Amino acid sequence: MTTTLHCPTHTFDAPPFILRAESGSIRHLPALTYCLVEYDRAHYSDALFQRFSQPFPDALNNAVAKRRAEYLASRYCGQVLLAQAQANSTIIGTHERVPQWPAGWRGSISHSDKYALVVIAPESAGLMPGIDIEQWQPEVMLETADMFASSDEQQLLSSLSLPYPQALLTLFSAKESLYKSQWPEVRRYFDFQAAKVTHVDEAEQRFTLTLTETLTPKLKCGTAFSGSYMFLNDAVITCIG
Repeated sequence: MTTTLHCPTHTFDAPPFILRAESGSIRHLPALTYCLVEYDRAHYSDALFQRFSQPFPDALNNAVAKRRAEYLASRYCGQVLLAQAQANSTIIGTHERVPQWPAGWRGSISHSDKYALVVIAPESAGLMPGIDIEQWQPEVMLETADMFASSDEQQLLSSLSLPYPQALLTLFSAKESLYKSQWPEVRRYFDFQAAKVTHVDEAEQRFTLTLTETLTPKLKCGTAFSGSYMFLNDAVITCIG
């Protein structure tokens, strides 16, 4: 049984802010590379932007330290990946809160209170990357399940061997990954009800999401997306390519 969606090839750190980091490829999508870091926001300072050769964006001028730390940690991930790929630039811009990738590249960003995660792929690979990481929060999942999971979806999840709150969190994360993946095509908000989980393979840690409505002429109702999930300590990671 395969129990991870990623294949790490490098490990490194940049203490005291970056505690641990790794990079590698996504198992089922080898053209998609990732960088995952665990960071300590208690050791964040604005000076780290200069240390990591990252511009300090105007959008962060009024942001709290937590927001600045997660932004920097995720941009550090992207910088590592773009440098390893020998891209023309290692800077990920931002426009209206959406990451702007260097020419020729596509990617996705996610972060939590202590993890940052980025995936990238060359445009020539034809992938639409979507990545998400969510911290374990069983009470919240149980209280809010009806907001992101239909009764049919909840029935499917309750039949799995996964603890039900963990299955709910995985579905929530999977739909977040789908949104990020398809945003460049859709370019508008679509909610959790726009797709439903139709299959979960626990042995391979794979899932299928199927659109319940037409989002664009290319993304019609019934279009299916396959993705993977894995558990990392107190978090779940999902990925769609």
